[in-house]
Amino acid sequence: MRGYADISYLRQTLIHQCYRLLTMDYRKHSLLSKKKFGGDVDDYLQLHKFMDCSKLFSFDVRHRILLHNTYGIHLCIQKFGDVLTNSDQQRMLVRDIAAEHCKEDLMGVVPTINQWLKYTDASLTDMIKPINPSDKVLKEFVMMPLMMSGLKTSLMITHSNFGVYLANEILGVEYALELAKQLPETNVKDLLRLIKLGERWQYSPDLKQLNEIERESN
Repeated sequence: MRGYADISYLRQTLIHQCYRLLTMDYRKHSLLSKKKFGGDVDDYLQLHKFMDCSKLFSFDVRHRILLHNTYGIHLCIQKFGDVLTNSDQQRMLVRDIAAEHCKEDLMGVVPTINQWLKYTDASLTDMIKPINPSDKVLKEFVMMPLMMSGLKTSLMITHSNFGVYLANEILGVEYALELAKQLPETNVKDLLRLIKLGERWQYSPDLKQLNEIERESN
């Protein structure tokens, strides 16, 4: 058992080291969006910064579990609207820009929450204590991951300090403060540690696109 544990630890360490060396950031995503959709890099910075805001809570590959999925795309549409008009006056679907962000980070995959939560420690479910806000808007917000996935474990996204951050981004500060009052103190980073990454796409960016941007930046 000791040997298996050591191998597992080394594997996860290698994954995280590779992530730090071979990773996108929101500026690189914005450069790729300019190439794909036209306009200027600045047209896309805020959208890609939002998609990567989970790095503020977990600066390793697992941060992508939170928004690099169809739920994250749904939140982008809520925050930025259905359409983004770039500086060339071209109208682009926010859905398509956010989906490209996922593809660039995940070997061309646009996953669901379910795909991310395929391998989880059994204790994760017990650590999540769902709340039932009386406010309809807040209730819909906190329950949306569950409604999209059917998985109680998906509520880690909104029932944590990251959920409070998202509530501020999507609904505003008053809703965020109300959510903070109703939630027990829960650090999403502790919950993310209970999720195992078993698929290559979960920690591998699209190297062709990454290398292309690296060459153009040098």
